[in-house]
Amino acid sequence: MKLVVFCISIIALSLVHTSTYPQCFASPGNPIAGSANLGVLDKGILRTVSFYQYNLSDRYFFENSVAPDSLRGAVSSANYNYVGLSLGYGISPKFTLEAEAGYFINKTQNFRNTDFTERGFGFSNAVISGKYNVYRNVVNGVEFSIAAGGKIPFSTKPQIVDGVELSIDAQPSTGNFGGVFQSFFVKEFDAISARIIMINRYEKNFTENKRGYFFGDSFSNALFLSKHLANPYTHLTKDITAILQIRHEHNKPYQKDGELRDNVSGSHLLIISPQINYNLRMTWNFSLTYDVPVYQFYNGTQLAKAYAITFSLTKDFGYGL
Repeated sequence: MKLVVFCISIIALSLVHTSTYPQCFASPGNPIAGSANLGVLDKGILRTVSFYQYNLSDRYFFENSVAPDSLRGAVSSANYNYVGLSLGYGISPKFTLEAEAGYFINKTQNFRNTDFTERGFGFSNAVISGKYNVYRNVVNGVEFSIAAGGKIPFSTKPQIVDGVELSIDAQPSTGNFGGVFQSFFVKEFDAISARIIMINRYEKNFTENKRGYFFGDSFSNALFLSKHLANPYTHLTKDITAILQIRHEHNKPYQKDGELRDNVSGSHLLIISPQINYNLRMTWNFSLTYDVPVYQFYNGTQLAKAYAITFSLTKDFGYGL
């Protein structure tokens, strides 16, 4: 047991120096694989959540509507391909140690009226946190947990490609140190094989990066409606869960050299995310999610999110040993 805890600690610390979460024109976040990876883990259980996400931004918004051509910027579209990993280990029945990390395969900006493309890549930020179960009532199917941790950039130096320093929106890491605070609420309805889940996440940056950028706080509040699908004629669909996520994201404007850039940064997004999850032998969880914004408000004119697709895989180790 002590050896396992030591190994997890070493892995978590190594992830600080090898991976991260993105912060610029979009953020993958932490996908919920079948809503199973929310509460604290049983003592001695290791959970791995790996995922891939593709995100596209291909239109400009002025405040809450599509911007006219005269207000559009030099970038015609932006996209990224991102892979991430989350590790959790049950230290005790009420406390779980977690680490999040990720890598940009590409973080690309395409410029209009030219064949110039800006492409960043590499590890982003790492988050190491502890999750504590505040309340659990097995009979009523209610659980509430909180988590807090630190966000550490893989690199504080701006990335240079082909001798040219990339713009801030193409950088794989913001270079900011910060903190992440979360809460998780789950209510189960066994009679109808359903769940209601609420997740709140707050990210606070503490330092500006070496280019003078100090990114604003970000808030994410998500409601999940989860329903197990049952079919009296086959056992297969009993392992399938349909999930609908409704998420609000608020990003405060950033500062550059002490000046608030509230005319080109800061936003409110309301996103709907249908998701399907398949559980294989109560061991593997495969999940597919589609994000689509239904409302977007941006300060000034900004490149807006079009959609994102995420595939994730969750695996628990330690049960039955």
